[in-house]
Amino acid sequence: MWYALIANLAVVGLLLSAFAHGEPLLLMLGPRIRAAALGGVMGLGAIASIMLSVELPDGTVFDLRATLIGVSSLLGGPIAGLVTAALVAAHQLLMSGGGATADLVGIAVATGLGLLGYRLLGGRPPSLLVTMLFVVLGTPLALLGFAATKAQGIDPVLSQGALASLILSIAATFVALQVLVFSHQRAEETMLFMAAADLAPDFAYVKNPRGRFLLANQAFASLYGIAQARQLRGKTDFDIAPPERAEALFTEEQQVLQSGQPILEREELQVDEQGNERWFTATKTPLYNSRGDALGLIAVMRDITWKKESDRELLASRDQLAFVLTEMSDGLALFDSEGRIIYCNEQYQSMFPITGRLRVPGAFLPDILRAAVKHGEQPYIPQDDVDQWVDTVVSALRTGRDEEVHLFDGRWLHIRTKPHAGGNATVVVSDMTLIKRAETELRGLTNELKLQATTDALTGLANRRAIDECLAIELARTKRSGQPLSLVMIDIDHFKAFNDIYGHPAGDACLRSVANALEQTERRAGDFVGRYGGEEFCAILPDTDEDGAYFFAERLRKAVRELGQRHEGSEKGVITISVGVATYAAEEADRTDVRLIARADEALYVAKGAGRDRVNGWTSGRSARWPGAQAT
Repeated sequence: MWYALIANLAVVGLLLSAFAHGEPLLLMLGPRIRAAALGGVMGLGAIASIMLSVELPDGTVFDLRATLIGVSSLLGGPIAGLVTAALVAAHQLLMSGGGATADLVGIAVATGLGLLGYRLLGGRPPSLLVTMLFVVLGTPLALLGFAATKAQGIDPVLSQGALASLILSIAATFVALQVLVFSHQRAEETMLFMAAADLAPDFAYVKNPRGRFLLANQAFASLYGIAQARQLRGKTDFDIAPPERAEALFTEEQQVLQSGQPILEREELQVDEQGNERWFTATKTPLYNSRGDALGLIAVMRDITWKKESDRELLASRDQLAFVLTEMSDGLALFDSEGRIIYCNEQYQSMFPITGRLRVPGAFLPDILRAAVKHGEQPYIPQDDVDQWVDTVVSALRTGRDEEVHLFDGRWLHIRTKPHAGGNATVVVSDMTLIKRAETELRGLTNELKLQATTDALTGLANRRAIDECLAIELARTKRSGQPLSLVMIDIDHFKAFNDIYGHPAGDACLRSVANALEQTERRAGDFVGRYGGEEFCAILPDTDEDGAYFFAERLRKAVRELGQRHEGSEKGVITISVGVATYAAEEADRTDVRLIARADEALYVAKGAGRDRVNGWTSGRSARWPGAQAT
């Protein structure tokens, strides 16, 4: 009896082992096919167990059919349970010739208990606790379905056999459930791993020691133009790659298996049939069992073509940048957030003749600046304000700044500091000495042109344009301040006759002499003297009333007469001038240059008509000669 019971257990174990090995393939085929296969395997196992059944002394037949039927229903659901039950029932009906009522009842009870557990679990695999409950409670109930309806009584042998059969049924049920649940979980994990491997961008495969593919992900299969990764199983590199490459791969992988030394991140170049280059990194690791025997090799390849292209572009860009930095005329330096030089080109160092040797990567900017002041490279920095100046320059690394630096050798540098978001700063130094010189020359030329534009070329006095500008400015100023303003108009007497007698060169000399006499005459700093045109001159006297203007005009008249320059065409015998004076009084608000010039001209006309060599003033709408204005 015991040998037969153990034979039943062996049948159960053999079938469980077969199904566990085929579990991954069944999962790939779908849940319904897996359930049907489980039902078929369990049905065949139940039939085999029936054929190895043990007949007890009372005529009761014992086997493990209840275990297999219940496990099939519990783990496979209705499909598996019905397939198993159908196979067992058909076998029993054929064997008994239709007298298998008790067997059919037992089959139904075992199937019902399994389906009840499947329903309660919602189709999920049972936990260890649920397995134990099903075994302890379900197995006896299932055995009741196959109860010894033929029993004539219970004797010691029967009791001993029934107890043994119950123990073996419980053990078989527990083992069957645990093996199938474990194999299912392992199969699902394998499927999950394979799914993840198929989604990975890397190329992975596993080979046996003879170089045949056991597993490969879809990326690797697609690399060789193979639609399904499973089509690679059993093939070698000679089936998918050119002969030379296949031979090289086989030799290399055999060396890895024999030496036990893996290949780690080795770069290799592959050229496809179209001549396109692709770069890969290959990692190949041998696999061994506990005895040290080679089981195979696992390899992972990664496409690094984009990295190679990026490296080439980066190298080209770096070379180009290095060339630009070397050939550029400006100095360039990169500072970190602490004010230390990270990078600088040679031009940056050469811009500073004294501290250039200090301006190297790692140098601290405050130390460089203090050295520049100490050794006189920047002599225009106040010695008593060096620390504040250093702080200002260093803070520009954070805030940005444009400045012009005047060096001891006369050169000018333009330094532009631009901070970056990460705390670093770029400093660009340009030599602007030529620009500064051109600017100075241009400023001088501008001043010269301005002077020429406002100076009479013959006499050196201010010209008509300058006189008009000065008069407009003083009119506006004295109008605001309420101060008087006087205008003096001067004309050389009988100057046309002088030119006719002595010639134009002598006339020009005469004009210069009169202009010099007017220029040398004592006057205040704000008084303005110029040549109005021809032989006429003009003087603008700000903040000067009528009396002050008269005394100034009289000094001018005397200064010219005292020159004593001979003039045979004048009744005076010497060069003289006639002077007309016009004044805006302090209380006169309505002031225009046209009106003031007209008044002065009118006063001058009266002076000339009255005999020349005299000063005449315009007052209250009429020209009047001041007392004491007689010619001398």
